[in-house]
Amino acid sequence: MSNSVKIVAPESAPATSRSGPAPETLYSNVSRVFATPNEVVIDFAMNLNAFGPMIEEEARIISRVATSYDGAKRLWMHLTQTLQAYEQKYGTIELDVSKRVKS
Repeated sequence: MSNSVKIVAPESAPATSRSGPAPETLYSNVSRVFATPNEVVIDFAMNLNAFGPMIEEEARIISRVATSYDGAKRLWMHLTQTLQAYEQKYGTIELDVSKRVKS
């Protein structure tokens, strides 16, 4: 995994220098992944009912990322490395919400 890649904002995105605003940041609490023969597509969504019915609103896709398979593998490798480092420092991330709730 190389850390020498320079990330440049697309021309349609604002520059990330002192003179320009930062790119828009979105929050997502749910995602789904699907694939075509040529791309991996990741939808990021906000689901206000993730932990039970709260409001009458479906999960809404807020961002969609399409990438090549090699781009997806690099993302997977970076996410794995990041999550392993987090868990080594702070402990296992519990995915079962009922196990995280303190009575």
